[in-house]
Amino acid sequence: MPSQDWIRVLRGVGLVAEQVAKNSKPLEEQSKRVLSHAADLITLAPQLFTSVPPTLSEPSATTSATDDDNLQHEFSSLSTTTPSNDVASTALPPASPAPEVPPSTPSQPYSPPRPQPTQLEALRPSIEAKEWTEKHVPSSPLARIVGFGALAARLAVGTATAVIQNQGSSEKKSIHQAFVSDANAERLADALCTMRGAALKLGQMLSIQDENLIPPQLAAALDRVRQGAHIMPKSQLFAQLTKEWGPEWRDHFEAFDDVPLAAASIGQVHKATLVTGEVVAVKVQYPGVAESISSDLLNLKRLVTYMNVFPKGLYIDEIIRVGQEELTAECNYTQEAENQTIFKTLVDDYELSRHFIVPTVYPDLSTNRILTTSFIEGVPLDKIVLLSQEIRNHVARQLLQLTIHELFVWRFMQTDPNWSNFLYDPESGKIGLIDFGAARAYPKEFVDTYFDIVWGAAQLDANAMMDSSFKLGFLTGDESKDMLAAHEAAGMVVGEPFASAEPFDFHGSQLTRRLAKHTEMFMSGRLTPPPREVYSLHRKLAGAFLMCIKLKAVIPCRDVLEDVAKLYHKQ
Repeated sequence: MPSQDWIRVLRGVGLVAEQVAKNSKPLEEQSKRVLSHAADLITLAPQLFTSVPPTLSEPSATTSATDDDNLQHEFSSLSTTTPSNDVASTALPPASPAPEVPPSTPSQPYSPPRPQPTQLEALRPSIEAKEWTEKHVPSSPLARIVGFGALAARLAVGTATAVIQNQGSSEKKSIHQAFVSDANAERLADALCTMRGAALKLGQMLSIQDENLIPPQLAAALDRVRQGAHIMPKSQLFAQLTKEWGPEWRDHFEAFDDVPLAAASIGQVHKATLVTGEVVAVKVQYPGVAESISSDLLNLKRLVTYMNVFPKGLYIDEIIRVGQEELTAECNYTQEAENQTIFKTLVDDYELSRHFIVPTVYPDLSTNRILTTSFIEGVPLDKIVLLSQEIRNHVARQLLQLTIHELFVWRFMQTDPNWSNFLYDPESGKIGLIDFGAARAYPKEFVDTYFDIVWGAAQLDANAMMDSSFKLGFLTGDESKDMLAAHEAAGMVVGEPFASAEPFDFHGSQLTRRLAKHTEMFMSGRLTPPPREVYSLHRKLAGAFLMCIKLKAVIPCRDVLEDVAKLYHKQ
């Protein structure tokens, strides 16, 4: 009976996981075996039911949440030795000082627009504490390997369920359509939020890709992944704090909130008060994520390859390679502290300090796995859509100006555009900048040529824009005419906000829809991956544009770029 086949499939998954746990073979071989078996399940499971589909009332035709939780608990409690690195661990180059540019001095006192009392009340739900789900972080290599295998198995079962439920429908779904069902997308999001580390980071990186590249159900799941992770239980948290600070770590604090304010791919943030009375934010890294970067990304690559849901032109290998570099850097909180100190100096030395604030690092309470900074108030930027057009325009313009300065003036950029890394303070009108693990420097030669691309588009000079695109390595010269035309058209669309001195309507211009027209050609016509610097840079630039679109900003942008052009002419 089909129900017996279901039981056989599920038992098979459990047996494989059990055998892997007991096997002494190298983890690399075990990892391949688990994911290979899971991939077979993804392909074969739907075929078990093509002859006699069970009724939807059969309990064996679904996977209960309890079964998933039990399996999660089972693999998260396993432990073994550290895996071998299959992908070279290459950290980003250390941050370099910003170029010498004279600081600006405000010519007159400045007062940013403030929200009205009714608008502040509308923001209140955004300020209230978030309810978290506690889940143990799989910290051992084997627990993480089996986690990926278990995820693949759940996706296989979900695919089979979708095929069964579609048996009586007049609109037949392909196995691919069944695979990217809403339920499977939710399973993927939950697993990534539980695994955290490299798995969650890659999911967040994919979540900012153009929505036309990824099935909508998967895009929705990845958007949920971008919002945050589960939190680690207090026992795991206290173990991390004791490991880094010693058993008497509480002696540093008058108060320490055990419930985090935020949780991301690598760590979670807690509010605390020092014995001196200073209020601080303490970021604690999840156990095992730094040590499992290479194996996590390798396993996730195999999984998404088996899934076959991303187009060839997305260059998933390159995304994973860059992701490893960034993760290696982000797991080094000592480097992040240095990045944050550099960024704070840059912001404080320029006129931008009127609009932004960067928290101060407490080096004596920071380690390679814990980062302590001054605490700043604020709400994520996506919440201020409730405020007036004046405030939204002000915030969007300052973000755009900051982004342009980071790249073209400082050549040192915080490249993670997550909404939660930008905190708007309604009282001061300033924007708090946090999370500098993904900050990096860019070579002057690369920045100079990239500026030529942007300036060419802003000047409506397609030839100049294309010439610089060839020079930087976006194009080889062997692309088809259609591909070259698509690249030119997309570049000119991106340059539109800077082409005129008039205010640009980011939401009304439908930039993303018009860029999407060229997406299919990009994916099929690319002959080479973009320059390695572009992955982090375009993530930040896309994030800045998407923020302006989200805020429905109508702002002049031309002068922001012209100010940078004047600096280039001086140099």
